[in-house]
Amino acid sequence: MLKIHKIIILILPLISGILSAQTYQAEISEIEKLSVDENFVKLSPQNKELQNEEILKVFFEKLYDLDLGKKDKVRIVHIGDSHIQAGFFTGKNRENFQERFGNAGLGFVFPHALANTNGIKEVSFSSSVPWKGKRNIFAQEIDSVGLSGFNLTTKFNDFAVNFKIKDEKYYFNTIKLFTPKSAKIYSPAKTDLPISFQKYTVEKKTHLIKSGEALSIIAQKYGVSIAQIKKANNLHSNAIRAGDKLIIPIKTEKPQPINKADFEILEFNKNQDFYTYYSEKPLENIWFLSNGNKEKYALNGFILENDQPGIIYHSIGVNGARFADYNKTSLFFKQLKALEPDLIIISLGTNEAHDNLKEEKYKERVLTFIENIREMQTETPILFTTPPPSLLKRKFPNTYEEVYANCLKNLSAKENFAVWDLFSVLGGKTAVQENRLKGIISKDFVHYSEKGYQYSADLFTEAMMHAFYLYTKN
Repeated sequence: MLKIHKIIILILPLISGILSAQTYQAEISEIEKLSVDENFVKLSPQNKELQNEEILKVFFEKLYDLDLGKKDKVRIVHIGDSHIQAGFFTGKNRENFQERFGNAGLGFVFPHALANTNGIKEVSFSSSVPWKGKRNIFAQEIDSVGLSGFNLTTKFNDFAVNFKIKDEKYYFNTIKLFTPKSAKIYSPAKTDLPISFQKYTVEKKTHLIKSGEALSIIAQKYGVSIAQIKKANNLHSNAIRAGDKLIIPIKTEKPQPINKADFEILEFNKNQDFYTYYSEKPLENIWFLSNGNKEKYALNGFILENDQPGIIYHSIGVNGARFADYNKTSLFFKQLKALEPDLIIISLGTNEAHDNLKEEKYKERVLTFIENIREMQTETPILFTTPPPSLLKRKFPNTYEEVYANCLKNLSAKENFAVWDLFSVLGGKTAVQENRLKGIISKDFVHYSEKGYQYSADLFTEAMMHAFYLYTKN
């Protein structure tokens, strides 16, 4: 028996070693299966590798950990101008990254419709009162322009705002609300009742027709249409006489009061920079009611997340924006820090190019923008995409975009950021007409078509995944 025991004792370490080796090999195989994608060994012929991609090592480490289940969420923030605001480029990027690494939520959303401008298609907003929006290109520090790049306010103090997700895959469990100075001026709420809004009332005023006045002049004076005046007065033609009286139907802002008894009021949890509401059940929509009696209400935006691991891809764009416009307002950079980004992507420069901004001034504004970001978050890697090619006055190649692209590439090593050269990927200054024939660029020869933005996004994802593939191989 003693000999048998010795044999067992000798064999056990051997078996243990074999099992350890098998376990190790299984772990290696699992890592390779998860993180090394052979589809990105080579780039498409028209694509370009990232420049100074080693700056993204920290970001790629987090992607790698996400792949292995060691990290719950990875957050990307993409900032830009009109190429970004509508969400076609960033929306396709989000879709591509989330298909590969998991969908953790829609990310940052802003009620662009309430500011009378275009926004992303995945969410719709409605309000019982009118709001006024001001882009950062017209705003100053006093306007409290935050994450959205917009100042959005209303003078009414009794209202409800609703937003609804159109795509089921972006239903959310957590919502974060940003306001200037983190003021508690809204209450989250839900209801199963049908709620309709009446934002305006029609008041009838009497106008005495003066000599020389025409219907068009009177309509313009009161801000109504000729057809509305004719309908209110049973007129069958535009002929009017001095001395007669006209009824003018004037639509004025007079929203109906909100019946809060129709809603179940929910509670926010306070964070240093925002308010959070969490629901165990995924939500399709939610309401926000005015809280208190303020002279003015302001709103900076929302973040939507779910309980799944994966990518959160925040999209922030402002039509017409330049680096200098973002640099004007400190609240933007303060709230940007609260997003805790693992990567910041910057797509600006088109509007500077159409302003004929000289290279030195452009460089100065870029460096100020980087400084403002790093003052709030020193460790977050930054990636620039160069501005895409366009035409000046729909005729002449915009040479400033090529200058800016080269400027960014020359700065990248010294200033520690990465660059993806979209200008060259789309063919450069001589390819704009050809891109129009392909349906990539719109008829203004500045903006791109939805097809063009999605094409660019697919190439951007390819370049990013190629760099990630090289990281995992090394």
